[in-house]
Amino acid sequence: MARGIAEVLARLGHEVVSTWVLKEDADLSLSPQRVFERDVNGVEECDVLVAEVSTPSHGVGMEIMLAHTLGKPVVGLHRPGIRLSRMLRGMPGIVLLEYRSEEMIERLLKALDESRSPVRAG
Repeated sequence: MARGIAEVLARLGHEVVSTWVLKEDADLSLSPQRVFERDVNGVEECDVLVAEVSTPSHGVGMEIMLAHTLGKPVVGLHRPGIRLSRMLRGMPGIVLLEYRSEEMIERLLKALDESRSPVRAG
């Protein structure tokens, strides 16, 4: 779904800084240290972090906390019926959006930023 979200963001005119999610090869040859550095740099470069949060992930959780610590807005997309952590739901400023399809993600994100100029999204 990360690839689908990145494609939606690009269609909406946003610069996607986490371009590795668009690749067929998920950079499995990278060392864990290089993945950490790449993902931290992506969060540092973005203006808004958009994350799929339906499935718990240590990496995505770390990216969300880093974005929050850096004062960046966070948008969490999730499927219906998912039990999200109370910590995530309680994070100040997070926007949580429930979706059922990629088309719905596009409508939700378009509505969210209709009045905003294009930003770099992670």
